[in-house]
Amino acid sequence: MQTFLYADEIVIRKVFESDLYRPKKRICVYVSKQKAEISTRSIIYDIFSKGKICYMPRWNKDKTSIEMVNIRSLQDYFSLQIDEFGFIEPDDQEREIATQLDLIIIPGMAYDLDGNRLSYNKEEPYNEYLAKCQEWNNPPKIMALALDGQILKDKEVPVNVNEQKPDLILSSQQDIKIR
Repeated sequence: MQTFLYADEIVIRKVFESDLYRPKKRICVYVSKQKAEISTRSIIYDIFSKGKICYMPRWNKDKTSIEMVNIRSLQDYFSLQIDEFGFIEPDDQEREIATQLDLIIIPGMAYDLDGNRLSYNKEEPYNEYLAKCQEWNNPPKIMALALDGQILKDKEVPVNVNEQKPDLILSSQQDIKIR
C-alpha cells in the first residue's frame, strides 16, 4: 500500500517540474489537511525560497465566499490558526487581496478522468472564485493535487453546474491534463 509520505514526495516533485508551476510568480496554495491530502508544505517553502509571492484562501468577513490573500513570509505562514470550520487560514488582519494570480493550486475530495472535481461541499467557494478569475485579462492556471485513491478511474464525479475544472491534476501514479 502506498504511504502518504511517498505519494507526497512524488506529487511534489511533479509540481516542481511542471511548466504550470516553475515560471509562475504569484501562486495561491491551500494549506493541506494532514493525512487527508497531498501535503502543500513543501510548495509553500519553495514559493518563499524562490522569491515568489504566496497567497492563500481566506473566507471573507461575512463567510459567504473566499478571497486569496498574501502571506508575507514563512513566519506569517507559521502563525496561521485553525478557523471555525477546521481549516488553517490567514487571520482577519489587513492583507493584500489578490487581483492577479498566475497559478491556483486547489483541493478536492475526488476527481474523474475528465477533470471533474468533487468539492468538499456543494457550495464550494473555489468554484465561484475560479469563475471570477476567468474574467481577468490573464486568468490563472489551475492545478489540483490528488492521492491516487482520489482519482476515480471507472466512475464519473457528480458535476456541479458551476464546477471549474483544473488545467492539470497530479497524483503519484498519473497526470491528467485537461487543458
